[in-house]
Amino acid sequence: MIMNLTTSLTQDMIESQLERVIASRHFCNAPRLSRFLSYLVEECLAGRVDRVKGYSIGLEVFDKTDDFDPQTDTIVRVQARALRRKLSQYYAQAGAQDPVHISIPKGSYEPNFEPFGATQEPTQSAALSGVQPSSRPSIAVLPFDDLSENSDQGYMAQGLTEAIITDLSRFKQLLVFSRATTQQAKAEGLSVSQMRNSFRPDFILEGSLRVDGETTNVTIDLVDAQRDNVIFVDHFQSPTTRSALYEIQDKIAQQIAWCLSDSWGPIGQIAAQAKRKGQSTKWDTVDWIYQYYRKGLELDQAERIEIRAGLESAILQDPYSSAAHAVLAFLSLDEYRLETGDVAADILDLALKSAQTAIECDNQSAMAFCALARSQFHLGDFEGFRRSADQALELNPGHADMLAMLGMCFMVRGDEQRALPLLDLALLLNPLHPAWYRLIRAYTLMLTDGEPEAALAEMRINPLPEKYFYICHLIWMLVESGDMDEALREKETLLDRFPDFENFIADHYRVSGVEPKLAERVFAAWRMVGLKIAE
Repeated sequence: MIMNLTTSLTQDMIESQLERVIASRHFCNAPRLSRFLSYLVEECLAGRVDRVKGYSIGLEVFDKTDDFDPQTDTIVRVQARALRRKLSQYYAQAGAQDPVHISIPKGSYEPNFEPFGATQEPTQSAALSGVQPSSRPSIAVLPFDDLSENSDQGYMAQGLTEAIITDLSRFKQLLVFSRATTQQAKAEGLSVSQMRNSFRPDFILEGSLRVDGETTNVTIDLVDAQRDNVIFVDHFQSPTTRSALYEIQDKIAQQIAWCLSDSWGPIGQIAAQAKRKGQSTKWDTVDWIYQYYRKGLELDQAERIEIRAGLESAILQDPYSSAAHAVLAFLSLDEYRLETGDVAADILDLALKSAQTAIECDNQSAMAFCALARSQFHLGDFEGFRRSADQALELNPGHADMLAMLGMCFMVRGDEQRALPLLDLALLLNPLHPAWYRLIRAYTLMLTDGEPEAALAEMRINPLPEKYFYICHLIWMLVESGDMDEALREKETLLDRFPDFENFIADHYRVSGVEPKLAERVFAAWRMVGLKIAE
């Protein structure tokens, strides 16, 4: 029988390629798959491919006895699927430039051999997907262990694993390995180093679930695969009722996903450490994104300029990073809103262009649509803002920074019914939130129940005394609470630190899109302590 071989390839070339594949990190710790591939290739080169059947593979590769029945024992079909996955992983990474590409088509055990470049030219989207894995940190979520007393919660452990993979996949700065890959790794009992050599994850998430009566406990360990050490441990506990198991599963998965993929959480910190050690190829873009989300609205202008310059340099090597273009949009918007001096006349157009580029790079990125929503908001397109915000929330309802940003926009428009749930969820998902989360929630509380004491309590959890927008809104809340003495003291602090406040604050409120009636309510409180605010 004629073997499936492109005529430009010699037998020596194929044998050399087989040796190269078998010696690779993808196959060196998978002896059974290596033996399987070697058998298929060698039989093909010997002209015996017509004899390669499920039965003969079972006997020759998997040491089955003569009574082996491939119809009832599925080992050959299962391992064939694993071999196809392993080859795909190899040629997507280490073997991308190899001179010969070996594949096993579905429904057959006859290998194909093609010279490099013989396949169809990739489309733009395919080229994009090829760039992204090399520029994003990757994580493998292993199936969670069920440690329940009755050992009958396996379905919940499996569902929790799947939910975490799904939620992590929504964070576009991460490359998340499929459940099939991690399930196979767990089934084969691969160590961290073996997984690192096999499919090269940067991080591995291990976890366990235990249901004890009315309590569900989940424990996770995040492992830095390069160093084989645990860098993050957390524990989640929730009451359990049979009817609420799926709700608990979704809640825990959402919390875990945010803890791990927060750009200024453990993965962001690893990015910063890697950059300091000179490992910039993978981490440059991630590190600058981390620098932005670590402080957000608390950045000063010098820090914004530094981050912008860093990101603009990084995306020269990583041009398809949707997250990077989204952050560039946020930097422009923050400068427009927060700077008290002159800003570029076209800064909102620049923000809108960055947001649109982010969507072009990834039209499934929630943060790209968040950047578009905020750009539309400050351009006065409030209907467009709501549509883009809804799209962002549909794509990822569990990104804490995004929830806080959109909550802020709804808040200044006086829509506390949309704002407060977003802010509360942001605080739940991100317990180590930056201080500006609390300021926005305090502002929203002033709109919902008119209880300034509750708002003041929020303000004092994470004070920002060096920021004018913190002090001036603290004055508003103190006035409405009736504490005029403290309000007057804060007024003196404000003018001492920001002597131009009375000249720029009205413009600040205008560019922030604050609803006019709400703005006048705040201005009235400031005038009561003697601040001269223009009508």
